[in-house]
Amino acid sequence: MRRFYMAAALLAALTLPAWADSSKVLIDSAHNISLGAWKATSAEWGGGGAKWSVELKTLHGGRQEGVQVIEVDSGAVRFTIVPTRGFEVWRADVGGLRLGWDSPVKEIVHPALIDLSDNGGRGWVNGFGGWMVRAGIASFGEPGPDGNTILTQHGRIDYIPAHFASVRYEAGPVPRLVIRGIVDDTRVFGSQLRLTSEVSVPIGKADITFDDAITNLSDVPQEMQVLYHINFGTPLMGKGAEFVAPVKEVAPINVASAANGLKDWNRYDGPHMANYAAQVFLLKLASDAKGDTAAMLKSPDGTQAALLKFNTRGLPVMSLWKNETSPKGGYVTGLEPGTSYPNHRSVERNQGRVPMLKGGESWRIHLTATGLTSKAQVDEAAAMIRKLAPEQPVIRTAPPAP
Repeated sequence: MRRFYMAAALLAALTLPAWADSSKVLIDSAHNISLGAWKATSAEWGGGGAKWSVELKTLHGGRQEGVQVIEVDSGAVRFTIVPTRGFEVWRADVGGLRLGWDSPVKEIVHPALIDLSDNGGRGWVNGFGGWMVRAGIASFGEPGPDGNTILTQHGRIDYIPAHFASVRYEAGPVPRLVIRGIVDDTRVFGSQLRLTSEVSVPIGKADITFDDAITNLSDVPQEMQVLYHINFGTPLMGKGAEFVAPVKEVAPINVASAANGLKDWNRYDGPHMANYAAQVFLLKLASDAKGDTAAMLKSPDGTQAALLKFNTRGLPVMSLWKNETSPKGGYVTGLEPGTSYPNHRSVERNQGRVPMLKGGESWRIHLTATGLTSKAQVDEAAAMIRKLAPEQPVIRTAPPAP
């Protein structure tokens, strides 16, 4: 009889799949859960064709004391999610290609040390250093009064800790890792909005996908705004680098951005050591029949790039921020798809670019970032973008009226 049970157990083991889906809750305030440290690897949870790992860490020292990060390695891309900071991605690396920049802010600053009202409502920049940073979700853009509300620059979401975070390994048919986070931007007599983010990466692939939903938690209509502040420095940014997108229309946000009549607005010639003013260009992009579009930052030699693909139903407009200042002064460019442009919320509302959600309604965003590490990949992406592009974009040399 004992041999029978042993044989049956062996047969069952042989007929089961080698790997199954696995998951782990890392943070859950509703159940008083916050793991200080944890790790899973392909050896423990599954293969997927490449070695991979996910690790939760708690940082110590300086202004980062107590900040929690989730470090993900898919076998092709490595990146760091920060649950303590609105589920932003601090940095990423694809085969040695850095996606990120050299901010003067070196630490991942804990939200408790940030005063968003500092410097006339511009305290958001006091911890700014991430690769993919969301602005919003009740408002973003210029600070200042909006009716009875005083808005701070780029909203609050990046400085609100996630109250839930989990990791899931999906065995197939395309093995992938999914890191899920929930962040609530709520207050009495104010916004009641929730960001639910799923950041996923296929095992062995160089894609990072963001599937986000912003939900109105109240029972009355509420405005919402979100912008994906995706930031790059060297090696992608440099003299001769180029922003490539299927642009239908481009306009400067202000007089400083209108310099030189927008000549070479999508090319880079810095860094500049002195007397440089940052520029922002407001873009409308062409898309396919499904609303899908793309934008790319191409390195000076054309052999590397970062490609963004997103749907214009969730992110209908895009901004390009160029800060070609000195190398240590915050030398960076931002590719910024969003629901609106980074003007004051009242300006965007007047232009019909501030979505209104019904009670319980959600606004959904789908965005994929890919690191391209060969000229062939860059050329293929450029050809795809050209197919979407109109023959000649409309170039407006003056800032649009509020």
